[in-house]
Amino acid sequence: MADRSFVAATLVVAPTRCAALGTWCCVAFLSGLGGCEGVRDDYPLVLPRVETVPVPSAGDAADDPAIWIHPEVPERSLVLGTDKRSGLVVYDLAGEQVQYLAAGNLNNVDLRTGVWGRRDLTVAVASAREPDELVVLELDHETGTVRVVGRGEPVVDEPYGICMYLDERRQPWVILNGKDGLFVQFELRQDYSIAEARRWRTETQPEGCVADDEAGVLYIGEENYGVWRLPADPGEPADLVSVAAIEDGVLAADVEGLALYRSNEATYLLVSSQGDNSYAVYDTGSGAHRGSFRVGDHPHIDETSDTDGIAASSVPLSGFPDGLLVVQDGDNPGGNQNFKLVSWTDVRDALALDPRPL
Repeated sequence: MADRSFVAATLVVAPTRCAALGTWCCVAFLSGLGGCEGVRDDYPLVLPRVETVPVPSAGDAADDPAIWIHPEVPERSLVLGTDKRSGLVVYDLAGEQVQYLAAGNLNNVDLRTGVWGRRDLTVAVASAREPDELVVLELDHETGTVRVVGRGEPVVDEPYGICMYLDERRQPWVILNGKDGLFVQFELRQDYSIAEARRWRTETQPEGCVADDEAGVLYIGEENYGVWRLPADPGEPADLVSVAAIEDGVLAADVEGLALYRSNEATYLLVSSQGDNSYAVYDTGSGAHRGSFRVGDHPHIDETSDTDGIAASSVPLSGFPDGLLVVQDGDNPGGNQNFKLVSWTDVRDALALDPRPL
């Protein structure tokens, strides 16, 4: 452990550098330990506009967000965030808690509106542990409340990452992975039961995944490798193609949350690079890395670090004219973990990206 006087002195001269590293890397940095050599502090800082009320549980609890866009009144859109020690928290766009659902130890969450061709129906799915379950939820458009409508046997051990894919017939599919690298894709039926459609593996532990419904492509993260893509259609072979690898020098393990942002000119894949507290942006068409950024520099909201899940939307919202990025924050001084809301306008300007959303 570092000498206390050394730690105090270093905090005086390098508070920004230390805050950028996150809890463990900050301690390692102050102590002169190895293990955080890849941390970057030269990426632009993007201002968080809002932070949510902390999740109910203490410790490593907040994990993964999902964004629900109200189909008629965008100002009533919501952010769902998992508390992996107890359930699900629902926030409004001001970051206030509007619902807490004690639904179990929910790790990751995703949702789709318009399933089975019903524009008034939003279904969410979440991975749960202890007991291992796949949890199905409905979000009521009138009240904005969420309720559990089904629970299924997940097949995988220690359910971890989860995402949804909505095919051209508006049929929803659920992709679930476990810590041992097993992925299983399920058909979600209208009675909220599930049926396995295909499975595949990564060599090491995965977590994040996101589906591009329009392109029919699934992106999956392997924490100590990088990002892969494969066809989202369960009738196709699950042939993995590398999108980004840690050895390329952009991402730092662990690779965590994945999200997509669609503009008129491009679709961007966002990756939480947990090892250096940054977020990488890739053009899915060309595969080019368009830049990386960190979230911070707000006088009243702390920088994000140790980020697990992320979510994005290009729908214009109140306070977020070009859409919204939500990131989990693993170290929220003075309180339990929470989520930060970032305007895509600020990301776009920081990285000189395409200026027009959908």
